[in-house]
Formats: sequence, structure tokens, C-alpha cells
Amino acid sequence: MKAQDILDALSSSDIVQKLDVIIQVEEPGKQALRARASLKNDFTLHVTEAFGKGFRSYSYHLQKNEKLVQRWDNAPHWPQMKTFPHHLHLTGERDVQECSEVFIKDVLPEIEAIIKSEGGR
Repeated sequence: MKAQDILDALSSSDIVQKLDVIIQVEEPGKQALRARASLKNDFTLHVTEAFGKGFRSYSYHLQKNEKLVQRWDNAPHWPQMKTFPHHLHLTGERDVQECSEVFIKDVLPEIEAIIKSEGGR
């Protein structure tokens, strides 16, 4: 996967209204991306990825009105989890559950479902 693949997935998503690239680094052996996507229904997705040979760090932080909705990441905070370091934050920093490793293509359909369910309220 490349940083451009992530940007392409976001750009082609129906829920993304505006995409801002904050940082994009592409060097031999490593890439990094930090982007913010303004989504439908006042949601925002903050994307942080860094990867290279033998490593990958990611965070997909979904929020609405500055409040966390969900965040998928692999920061090594929860060593007791079976899916360590991969995990999912729900409504708060300590509201965490096990989660397999995810990529942007995995989280976009979940985010779309969250936005659709919100629109039906």
C-alpha cells in the first residue's frame, strides 16, 4: 500500500466532501501520510499512516463536533488484548475493544454505516 492509495480511496468515497493533506512523505523505504477528511453530516476523519520495510503505524480517528466517535489504531497501549497492538476506541480513550489490523478500505464502509445511521435519527 502507498500513501497515494489511501488518498485515492478517500477521494473516491461518496462520504468524503473535502480532503486536506497535512503531511505526505514518500522516501525510499518509508512513507507517511497525515490527512483530514471532512465527511457528510459534520463528521471528520483524521488519517495518520506511516509505513516502510517491516513497520506500519496507523490511526483512523472519526469524530463529530470535536468528540471521538471511533478510532482504529495500533499504538502499543493495550498489551493484554489478543489483537495487540491493533485495537478500536469507541466513545472514549479507555473504551477499547479488540480489533484486527485494518486499512482504509476496511474502515470506510464502517464509517459510511455510522453516518447513514446518524442520518436516520
